[in-house]
Amino acid sequence: MTTIREDQDPEARNNTNSSLTIEDVYNLLVTEIQIPTLQSIPIDTYQNIATLLGDIKGQGYEGIEAKIRDRMVEMISKSVQLLVECRHQKLIEYPYEISSSASSATTTAVDYSKLTDEEKYILDGEKESDKRRNAVIAATINGRPKVMESMSAKIRAKQIVIRFIKSMEQFIGVDMTKYGPFQEEDVAVLPFENARSFIEKGIAIEIHIVR
Repeated sequence: MTTIREDQDPEARNNTNSSLTIEDVYNLLVTEIQIPTLQSIPIDTYQNIATLLGDIKGQGYEGIEAKIRDRMVEMISKSVQLLVECRHQKLIEYPYEISSSASSATTTAVDYSKLTDEEKYILDGEKESDKRRNAVIAATINGRPKVMESMSAKIRAKQIVIRFIKSMEQFIGVDMTKYGPFQEEDVAVLPFENARSFIEKGIAIEIHIVR
């Protein structure tokens, strides 16, 4: 088993054959909380945690052993959630790291090589969100209604893939097209507005397509 430590060799980030234990996940979280700057972690950290959780969930225990298994899953799941949130918060609050020497102190941008691919995926989505927000503001204050009409047309044309967790009778979507009826576990591609309404009402859940 590979234990993740604060002083881990950066080359270990390229080792995709390592595996994690519950203790490893806990130590990784504690270290991240204790260190004010973003630490370097193996690039396959989240993949290994997912494998660990999959292995534990796949154990066919019963009775007290099943309760212990479920408790372990809960602890690991909460730890990885806190880990992601902690690392992301550091990027938001401290986009620059301070490195000091005997003679001077310098401020440098956070080394993005410290991020896993999954964390880069999160940041990429947030950058797109910032870009859209700035575009709306710019179009508004610069008096460009045609640009805003284009934005409106794009969101109206957007569709979302959802899976129904409750049955739904036939309805007419915002695009004036008939949809349904749908039964539990049915998958459908619906206009953004209709899909979001069903999701918020707990009738369906979104299926995220990774691109």
